[in-house]
Amino acid sequence: MYQEIESKEFQKYGYVLEGDYSDIVAFLLKHSPMPKENNLYVRDDQNMADLTSINVIKEKIFGLTDIETGYCNGYNSKLNCLEYHASIEVDIAATDLVLLLATQDDIKDGLIDSKDVKAFYVKKGQCVVLNPFVLHFSPCKVSDDGFKCAIILPQGTNRDLNKVPSDPKLWKENKWLYAHKESKQASLGAYIGITGENTEVKY
Repeated sequence: MYQEIESKEFQKYGYVLEGDYSDIVAFLLKHSPMPKENNLYVRDDQNMADLTSINVIKEKIFGLTDIETGYCNGYNSKLNCLEYHASIEVDIAATDLVLLLATQDDIKDGLIDSKDVKAFYVKKGQCVVLNPFVLHFSPCKVSDDGFKCAIILPQGTNRDLNKVPSDPKLWKENKWLYAHKESKQASLGAYIGITGENTEVKY
Protein backbone atom coordinates (compact mmCIF):
# COMPACT_ATOMS: atom_id res chain seq x y z
CA MET A 1 0.00 0.00 0.00
CA TYR A 2 0.95 3.63 -0.36
CA GLN A 3 2.46 5.80 2.36
CA GLU A 4 1.88 9.52 2.66
CA ILE A 5 4.77 11.83 1.84
CA GLU A 6 4.06 13.60 5.15
CA SER A 7 5.00 10.38 6.96
CA LYS A 8 8.22 9.92 8.93
CA GLU A 9 9.19 7.14 6.52
CA PHE A 10 9.47 9.65 3.67
CA GLN A 11 12.13 11.73 5.44
CA LYS A 12 15.00 9.55 4.22
CA TYR A 13 13.99 10.24 0.61
CA GLY A 14 13.23 13.95 0.75
CA TYR A 15 10.70 16.44 2.04
CA VAL A 16 7.59 18.38 1.14
CA LEU A 17 8.17 22.02 0.20
CA GLU A 18 5.19 23.94 1.47
CA GLY A 19 3.77 26.68 -0.73
CA ASP A 20 1.27 27.57 -3.43
CA TYR A 21 2.09 25.91 -6.73
CA SER A 22 -1.24 26.50 -8.41
CA ASP A 23 0.40 28.35 -11.33
CA ILE A 24 2.47 25.28 -12.19
CA VAL A 25 -0.54 22.99 -11.81
CA ALA A 26 -2.68 25.25 -14.00
CA PHE A 27 0.01 25.44 -16.68
CA LEU A 28 0.42 21.67 -16.88
CA LEU A 29 -3.30 20.97 -16.90
CA LYS A 30 -3.94 23.50 -19.67
CA HIS A 31 -0.79 23.51 -21.80
CA SER A 32 1.06 20.19 -21.45
CA PRO A 33 -0.21 17.38 -23.69
CA MET A 34 -1.03 13.84 -22.69
CA PRO A 35 0.41 11.06 -24.86
CA LYS A 36 -1.93 8.57 -26.49
CA GLU A 37 -0.30 5.87 -24.38
CA ASN A 38 2.72 5.32 -22.14
CA ASN A 39 4.57 8.49 -21.08
CA LEU A 40 5.68 11.82 -22.50
CA TYR A 41 8.78 13.41 -20.93
CA VAL A 42 9.77 16.97 -21.81
CA ARG A 43 13.14 17.86 -20.29
CA ASP A 44 12.87 21.63 -20.53
CA ASP A 45 9.82 23.72 -21.48
CA GLN A 46 10.83 27.38 -21.58
CA ASN A 47 7.17 28.39 -21.41
CA MET A 48 7.29 27.39 -17.72
CA ALA A 49 10.44 29.35 -16.90
CA ASP A 50 8.71 32.63 -15.97
CA LEU A 51 6.11 31.12 -13.65
CA THR A 52 6.30 32.67 -10.20
CA SER A 53 6.58 29.35 -8.38
CA ILE A 54 9.35 28.16 -10.68
CA ASN A 55 11.46 31.19 -9.79
CA VAL A 56 10.79 30.72 -6.07
CA ILE A 57 12.02 27.12 -6.36
CA LYS A 58 15.01 28.20 -8.45
CA GLU A 59 16.20 30.49 -5.67
CA LYS A 60 15.14 28.51 -2.61
CA ILE A 61 16.24 25.05 -3.74
CA PHE A 62 18.83 25.57 -6.49
CA GLY A 63 20.47 28.79 -5.29
CA LEU A 64 19.75 30.59 -8.58
CA THR A 65 21.85 28.15 -10.62
CA ASP A 66 20.59 27.23 -14.08
CA ILE A 67 17.67 24.80 -14.02
CA GLU A 68 15.49 22.96 -16.50
CA THR A 69 11.73 23.06 -16.02
CA GLY A 70 10.08 20.08 -17.59
CA TYR A 71 7.33 17.57 -17.00
CA CYS A 72 6.32 13.94 -17.29
CA ASN A 73 2.75 13.08 -18.28
CA GLY A 74 1.29 9.68 -18.95
CA TYR A 75 -0.25 6.43 -17.92
CA ASN A 76 2.62 4.51 -16.34
CA SER A 77 1.73 2.14 -13.53
CA LYS A 78 4.89 0.01 -13.23
CA LEU A 79 8.33 0.39 -11.68
CA ASN A 80 10.30 -0.51 -14.84
CA CYS A 81 13.45 1.39 -13.81
CA LEU A 82 15.10 3.36 -11.05
CA GLU A 83 17.37 6.32 -11.67
CA TYR A 84 19.27 8.76 -9.53
CA HIS A 85 20.91 12.13 -9.98
CA ALA A 86 23.86 13.66 -8.14
CA SER A 87 21.55 16.56 -7.33
CA ILE A 88 18.17 17.46 -5.94
CA GLU A 89 15.03 16.88 -8.02
CA VAL A 90 11.80 18.80 -7.45
CA ASP A 91 8.46 17.26 -8.46
CA ILE A 92 5.15 19.15 -8.41
CA ALA A 93 2.07 16.97 -8.83
CA ALA A 94 -0.53 18.46 -11.17
CA THR A 95 -2.68 15.41 -10.45
CA ASP A 96 -2.64 12.84 -7.68
CA LEU A 97 0.12 10.28 -8.33
CA VAL A 98 2.42 7.73 -6.72
CA LEU A 99 6.22 7.85 -6.55
CA LEU A 100 8.22 4.61 -6.21
CA LEU A 101 11.44 5.28 -4.29
CA ALA A 102 14.56 3.58 -2.95
CA THR A 103 17.86 4.70 -1.40
CA GLN A 104 21.48 3.88 -2.07
CA ASP A 105 21.38 1.56 0.95
CA ASP A 106 18.94 -0.62 -0.99
CA ILE A 107 21.60 -1.39 -3.60
CA LYS A 108 23.31 -4.70 -2.82
CA ASP A 109 26.17 -5.85 -5.07
CA GLY A 110 24.94 -3.60 -7.84
CA LEU A 111 21.34 -4.83 -7.65
CA ILE A 112 18.08 -3.56 -6.14
CA ASP A 113 15.31 -5.94 -5.07
CA SER A 114 11.95 -4.46 -6.04
CA LYS A 115 10.52 -5.47 -2.67
CA ASP A 116 12.71 -2.78 -1.09
CA VAL A 117 11.08 -0.04 -3.19
CA LYS A 118 8.48 2.02 -1.30
CA ALA A 119 5.36 3.68 -2.74
CA PHE A 120 4.37 7.22 -1.66
CA TYR A 121 1.12 8.97 -2.53
CA VAL A 122 1.46 12.60 -3.68
CA LYS A 123 -1.62 14.79 -3.85
CA LYS A 124 -2.39 17.32 -6.55
CA GLY A 125 -0.57 20.58 -5.81
CA GLN A 126 2.08 19.10 -3.53
CA CYS A 127 5.75 19.87 -4.14
CA VAL A 128 8.24 17.12 -3.32
CA VAL A 129 11.99 17.66 -3.02
CA LEU A 130 13.92 14.42 -3.58
CA ASN A 131 17.38 14.27 -2.01
CA PRO A 132 20.44 13.72 -4.22
CA PHE A 133 21.10 10.05 -5.06
CA VAL A 134 17.56 8.95 -4.14
CA LEU A 135 16.36 6.33 -6.62
CA HIS A 136 13.13 7.11 -8.46
CA PHE A 137 11.66 7.01 -11.94
CA SER A 138 8.38 7.82 -13.65
CA PRO A 139 5.39 8.70 -11.46
CA CYS A 140 2.55 6.18 -11.49
CA LYS A 141 -1.08 6.90 -12.21
CA VAL A 142 -3.81 6.48 -9.62
CA SER A 143 -6.72 6.75 -12.05
CA ASP A 144 -7.49 5.91 -15.67
CA ASP A 145 -6.97 9.59 -16.51
CA GLY A 146 -3.21 9.22 -16.00
CA PHE A 147 -0.90 11.70 -14.28
CA LYS A 148 0.84 15.02 -14.88
CA CYS A 149 3.94 16.08 -12.95
CA ALA A 150 6.39 18.99 -13.22
CA ILE A 151 10.04 17.99 -12.90
CA ILE A 152 12.75 20.54 -12.08
CA LEU A 153 16.44 19.64 -12.25
CA PRO A 154 19.84 21.27 -12.80
CA GLN A 155 20.25 22.33 -16.41
CA GLY A 156 21.62 19.54 -18.60
CA THR A 157 20.26 16.61 -16.61
CA ASN A 158 18.91 13.86 -18.90
CA ARG A 159 20.66 15.18 -22.01
CA ASP A 160 22.19 12.55 -24.25
CA LEU A 161 25.80 11.67 -23.46
CA ASN A 162 28.48 12.84 -25.89
CA LYS A 163 30.82 9.94 -25.07
CA VAL A 164 30.58 6.30 -24.03
CA PRO A 165 30.86 6.23 -20.22
CA SER A 166 33.00 3.79 -18.24
CA ASP A 167 30.04 3.15 -15.91
CA PRO A 168 27.30 1.14 -17.68
CA LYS A 169 24.71 2.64 -15.33
CA LEU A 170 25.39 6.20 -16.55
CA TRP A 171 22.56 6.43 -19.09
CA LYS A 172 22.34 10.19 -19.73
CA GLU A 173 23.93 13.31 -18.25
CA ASN A 174 23.54 13.26 -14.44
CA LYS A 175 21.35 10.13 -14.74
CA TRP A 176 22.38 6.72 -13.48
CA LEU A 177 19.85 4.03 -14.40
CA TYR A 178 18.91 0.59 -13.07
CA ALA A 179 16.44 -1.24 -15.32
CA HIS A 180 14.12 -4.17 -14.75
CA LYS A 181 14.49 -6.87 -17.41
CA GLU A 182 10.89 -6.27 -18.54
CA SER A 183 11.43 -2.57 -19.23
CA LYS A 184 11.85 -0.87 -22.59
CA GLN A 185 15.14 0.58 -21.35
CA ALA A 186 16.54 -2.93 -20.78
CA SER A 187 15.76 -3.81 -24.39
CA LEU A 188 17.71 -0.71 -25.44
CA GLY A 189 20.79 -1.81 -23.54
CA ALA A 190 20.34 -0.25 -20.11
CA TYR A 191 22.02 -1.87 -17.11
CA ILE A 192 19.67 -4.52 -15.69
CA GLY A 193 19.88 -3.89 -11.97
CA ILE A 194 16.37 -4.50 -10.56
CA THR A 195 15.48 -7.99 -9.39
CA GLY A 196 12.12 -9.39 -8.31
CA GLU A 197 8.75 -8.43 -9.71
CA ASN A 198 8.23 -5.37 -11.88
CA THR A 199 6.11 -3.68 -9.22
CA GLU A 200 2.73 -2.40 -10.42
CA VAL A 201 0.71 0.34 -8.72
CA LYS A 202 -2.93 -0.71 -8.55
CA TYR A 203 -5.92 1.42 -7.63
